[in-house]
Amino acid sequence: MTALLLGLVFVAVTLVRSFWLWHTDGVNPYVIDHRDPLFRFVGQVFATVVGALIVYCLTIAIQPEMEQALGLITWANVDGTRWAGATLMATAIVWTAYAQFAMGSSWRIGIPEEATALRTHGPFALSRNPIFLGMLAFVAGLTIWSPSAVTLALLVATYISLEVQVRSEEAFLEGAHGQSYRDYRARVRRWI
Repeated sequence: MTALLLGLVFVAVTLVRSFWLWHTDGVNPYVIDHRDPLFRFVGQVFATVVGALIVYCLTIAIQPEMEQALGLITWANVDGTRWAGATLMATAIVWTAYAQFAMGSSWRIGIPEEATALRTHGPFALSRNPIFLGMLAFVAGLTIWSPSAVTLALLVATYISLEVQVRSEEAFLEGAHGQSYRDYRARVRRWI
């Protein structure tokens, strides 16, 4: 039940931030270009991962015995892993919300057609991709909380899809901001 509740909070934070940006700035933050095959594929992979995470959390919340059937790695499911995983998931939610708000009106899901302000302060001084880092940390927390073949596969799929998305965004940011972005990239690591 813990993972399900934390997952719902994570989704709610993103939806509230999306609504807030639309309501206050008139900006639709969802700008995924479905015409581009790469972005369409990454978007589909990510949507599938999110859907699978929701189904997994619902399944083990409703029928906890299913966790074993879904490939629970029993040697990794030791005392303290539930607590550690829940702590990482909760921290990831706070971190992601902080990063979303630090982006201000520049926050988007996808790559916008227009250049937005380059954010280099707050969490962006520690990681060039703090929102994606938070998303990855959340799935890692779920994997620690419920170490299974399913969560491990979802963690790998999340990482790969985020790596592809990050590289696409980096190319966009370099084109949009030129030397300013190259200087920022030289100072701040991709992840942490």
